[in-house]
Amino acid sequence: MANKIKNAAAIPVIAIPTTAGTGGEVTMWMVITDAERRVKMAIGSPFVPPTLAICDPLLTVTMPPQVTASTGMDALTHAIESYTNSVANPISEALALRAMELIAANLRLAVAKGDNLEARDNMLMGSLLAGLAFNNTRLGLAHAFAMPLGSWDIGLPHGMANAIMLPYVMEFNRIGNFARYAEVAMAMGECTEGLSLREAAAKAVEAVKALNRDIGIPEKLSTVGVREEMIPAIVDETMKSGNVLVNPRTPTREDLVEMCRRAL
Repeated sequence: MANKIKNAAAIPVIAIPTTAGTGGEVTMWMVITDAERRVKMAIGSPFVPPTLAICDPLLTVTMPPQVTASTGMDALTHAIESYTNSVANPISEALALRAMELIAANLRLAVAKGDNLEARDNMLMGSLLAGLAFNNTRLGLAHAFAMPLGSWDIGLPHGMANAIMLPYVMEFNRIGNFARYAEVAMAMGECTEGLSLREAAAKAVEAVKALNRDIGIPEKLSTVGVREEMIPAIVDETMKSGNVLVNPRTPTREDLVEMCRRAL
């Protein structure tokens, strides 16, 4: 839902993130979970962004490795999906590319040693830049899937849902924008010299898979409690997301079911 909030907050809002993931300290989006209906709803408005954001890496050093990993992959998914979707623009592209570079170079370090202040600082900046990137472009199928996956009784964290689904979504999306996914691979440090665009785009998927493995993200939804009988309801809810509309490849319901099954 967009533009439902008609008035600014009565007092200034100061946002101080303690994770490096959502970018919520600079975006116009917030999420509300209806626990009874098991539905997550995104609400956007120009009146939502905080007045001031204070990003201090010292406030993120006590994040456990798993939280660091899942929130970091949320930020990376923001960057990749905003960069590759159908409404990306030169400003969002520049922000997303730099976010990818920072996150790809620092997430492993932040997970491995939580008190690495340089890595923590770079992750906060990567998250912030990714938030600015998707603020107006929206995202893609990984985030569309993450909404229902995060609202089921299994309590799958949003970043974890994104991290698990991202490689499967990228594999589906590649033919919609080979050039952009090749650039994602380069931003993540992959060597693409001498490769075709198709081959280079495949490197982006492999880079995300390798990052997931290194930081302990499960490869399959089945390991976090998702079951085959859940897929129809998950897909029904996924199809309602506005992020489906800007995804670089238009999916059918059958496509979404197949992605879920592959991820399962």
